[in-house]
Amino acid sequence: MDVLIIERDVMLAAVLADSLAEDGVAAVILRDDKEALALPQQSVPRVVITGINRNGEDMRGLALGRALRARFPFLAMIYMAALWPARLHRSALARDERFLAKPVRMSKLVETVRELLTKAMRPAIPRRSASGQRNLLRLAEV
Repeated sequence: MDVLIIERDVMLAAVLADSLAEDGVAAVILRDDKEALALPQQSVPRVVITGINRNGEDMRGLALGRALRARFPFLAMIYMAALWPARLHRSALARDERFLAKPVRMSKLVETVRELLTKAMRPAIPRRSASGQRNLLRLAEV
C-alpha cells in the first residue's frame, strides 16, 4: 500500500481513495486511530493522510501523526483541515509533512502525494559531514 487514509467520513475517504486510484496510487482507508496505531510492520504505507482535528478534538490528528512517526520514522504525513489551527505555528510541521486546506483540490492532493512518494523512494546514501561524521542523506538533499 502506498497511502493510508485515516478518516471517519466514509464519503470523503472514498473520494480521496478514488482520486488517488485514478492516478495509480494504492490507498487503504481506516476509520479509527487505534487501527492505524496497531498496523503491523509489513502493512505500513509510505504516506498517511488524516485530518488535524479528529473526533471533535483540536489537534488530535497531529498527535496521531507524531505517534505513527515515532513507530515508523520514514512515514510522510498529509494533514487536512478547513483552517490552519491558530495556535499551531507553520514551522511545527516536519520536512516530510504537509498541510492541505479543505476543500482539497484533488489535483493538489495527488500532486502532494506523488511528491512525498517520490521522496520516500529515494535511497539513503552515506555522506560525511565537515566534521567527518557519517550522515545518511536522501538523494534529493545531495
